[in-house]
Amino acid sequence: MFTPASDSREDAVTPYRRLGGEHLDLPPLRGEEQADIVIVGGGITGCSAALHAAEAGARVTVLEAMTIGWGASSRNSGHLPPATKHEPAEILRRYGREHGQRIIDASASGPQTLVELTQRHGIECGIAIPGILSVAHTPVALRHLEERAAYWESRGEPIEVLDRDTLAAMVGSRFYLGGVLDKRGGSINPLAYVRGLAKAAIAAGARLYEKTPANSLEREGHRWKVSTPEGVIRADRVFLCTNAHTDTLLPGLKQTVLPVRVVQLFTRPLSDNLRRSILPGREPLLDTRRVANAIRMHEDGGLHFSYGPMMRVGSAPSQAAALARVRELFPQLGEVEIAGWWAGWMGFNPDNSWQMHSPAPGLHAALGCNGRGVVLATLYGRDLARHAAGVAADDLTLPITPLKRVPFHAFSGIAVAAVRSWYRVHDAHQVRRTHALREAS
Repeated sequence: MFTPASDSREDAVTPYRRLGGEHLDLPPLRGEEQADIVIVGGGITGCSAALHAAEAGARVTVLEAMTIGWGASSRNSGHLPPATKHEPAEILRRYGREHGQRIIDASASGPQTLVELTQRHGIECGIAIPGILSVAHTPVALRHLEERAAYWESRGEPIEVLDRDTLAAMVGSRFYLGGVLDKRGGSINPLAYVRGLAKAAIAAGARLYEKTPANSLEREGHRWKVSTPEGVIRADRVFLCTNAHTDTLLPGLKQTVLPVRVVQLFTRPLSDNLRRSILPGREPLLDTRRVANAIRMHEDGGLHFSYGPMMRVGSAPSQAAALARVRELFPQLGEVEIAGWWAGWMGFNPDNSWQMHSPAPGLHAALGCNGRGVVLATLYGRDLARHAAGVAADDLTLPITPLKRVPFHAFSGIAVAAVRSWYRVHDAHQVRRTHALREAS
């Protein structure tokens, strides 16, 4: 198990913890139970799957090794982009016309899907759709953003290109060359959201257990048996929704993802002058660097800065590196007073996209968020439930594919560190070159 920053010193300082609602305090599983579906993992994917399956009439049990939303389901920037990590043309090339268009359409409407879901179930999670900013650190990145805007503008969607001056006024920084504002995007409190999904699933009839790791998985005739430290579940179907925390429960699944740490840094509420200059419209921001920034302003005036990916297992998150980025973007901040931070493990893979697997009859997995977790985890959890309810695999959003192991997975910690170092150097070189060209022109 990979351990992010301890909760003990964060509960009182981070906006997510203050506004995330009370711990659910669910009991561990004791004894034996029967279910139609057992879900391993109580993050957004698992809780979305549980809610949608229970609403469809299935008997659902969720097993969470820690507490609901304990991992990156709550320890993320809370951004809601209406897109995957790939541009539409790349999605169509990868997945073909049918599946590709489904992925494009589902992700584009994803933030609105979450609005409707939270309204239907009364989930109070600070969801807001003021738009989302994607900003470019190089001319090449800006051209890609302009191509994205042209694609969606031709389809009548509310997205616009922003020149450097307009963007600087919206961000409070002249660091970026330009960008796009997609008015379909927004932000959310992910901790409050995942807990709200869990409560809605319970209200729909699902049984959820915390502090209940799944120790073994075995086939019994046409059913599955999942054993825990104090209990046993037998079910027709098993959903593995463990993402970066995937272990050896299913041989080979752990080797399909790399757990990578992303740091979340929170400042104390800024002065009124700074609040008026930094993201005054409250649009969250994503930039195009390989070691990316995700920034938002919370309702209390605290600045939230997400920085990563960082390292793999055994590494310490670098607050210093994150602070250096904050000062680079917003020199007007002066000395930054940090209210708190945490780091969550996200599941990455070489394809930089989610994967859906069905390695045996009745056994399914969805994992590999690659930094696009809140919206897509909700959608793909819903797809798992739809599949269990009878929707054919070919009619799901994502195609079901065989397990694809990361090459040399045992040495991937070294590889991730090396790649991240190269990304950081390459980003810095691109920024220096861009600034030099701008000053010379």
